[in-house]
Amino acid sequence: MRINRTLGLALTAAVLAVAMTGCSNSASSTASSAASSESASSVAASSEAAESEAAAASVVSTEDLDVNGTTYSADCYGEFTLSNGDTMKLWKVKDAYADLSALPMKGMAEEFPIEAEAEQIYVADVTSNGETTRQYLRTDKAGRNGTVSVKTFELGDAE
Repeated sequence: MRINRTLGLALTAAVLAVAMTGCSNSASSTASSAASSESASSVAASSEAAESEAAAASVVSTEDLDVNGTTYSADCYGEFTLSNGDTMKLWKVKDAYADLSALPMKGMAEEFPIEAEAEQIYVADVTSNGETTRQYLRTDKAGRNGTVSVKTFELGDAE
């Protein structure tokens, strides 16, 4: 039982550290250390609570991000490994939906590593085979079944 608890603690800290890589270096490493320490305390108190913390996406840092010629504040969720082995660094861009929601849609996102919120703009840097591509993602109102679909869109000529 004690071994399982120790393994759970180590696994939770590792998952949090991996999920929190990739944002601005100083904010990311500070956030990772704090989150790992906080996670260790949570596991000691309750392993179930720590497992939910590790599964939930949390903001690693807040950064300024330039999108289509405008600077927005953006919450960085860190870097995620997708099912095909690619990595995705993900930001939620604050207060950008009204400005960017009318831009032309390209298609549906193939994979999205966190629970998407309705009427939001996300920016993702996807790295595949050593090449990084920036994707712009939009979520509109939830459908009848309550789910939010994530769509890719094209920027205007300003960027």
